[in-house]
Amino acid sequence: MRDFNNFNSNVKKPDDKAMGTLKAFAQKYEGASEDQIISQILIEAQKGRENGTLTDADIDRFKNMLYPMLNKSQREKLDKVVKKLKTH
Repeated sequence: MRDFNNFNSNVKKPDDKAMGTLKAFAQKYEGASEDQIISQILIEAQKGRENGTLTDADIDRFKNMLYPMLNKSQREKLDKVVKKLKTH
């Protein structure tokens, strides 16, 4: 890496579909408590697992997409949610 601009261009950015999904989720659950949001994520993940549309690889991609946008505390919470999703 020669300079910051080079580094910044190499950071993987979420695609438009993923960002659209995140924005829709954020709007739908605006004002909800953290527990309510996590509960809903687990419910939706279970549905995805049951119908075969959610894999551990999908969960990892989601996590990797969000990680750069989060602070340390948020990353720790996301790690816990990911662990629950993979064992749920």
